[in-house]
Amino acid sequence: MAAPLKVASIRAAIPFKLVVTFTDGTSGTFNAAPMLAQRGEGTEPLRDRAYFAKVGLANGVPTWPNHFDISPLWLQEEMDRNGALERPRPPRRTGS
Repeated sequence: MAAPLKVASIRAAIPFKLVVTFTDGTSGTFNAAPMLAQRGEGTEPLRDRAYFAKVGLANGVPTWPNHFDISPLWLQEEMDRNGALERPRPPRRTGS
């Protein structure tokens, strides 16, 4: 059984984007603006750029100080659906 997908690294970028690397080697930039446009108690503080930049990881899950978090699987699927997910390139073969 494969290990559950986690986020290996994350950092906020302006405006309201997340630069993400997953444990499976995929990576990319997630545009969080559409998610933040949805009204909700959890997303309200994230509309402040300084607060949005406080994103961190809790056991491989993107999380903010107000305990709002994003599922790594959902995040990866959204990035893939929007063409923002980059897959690692296979190693180059050397001639023998």
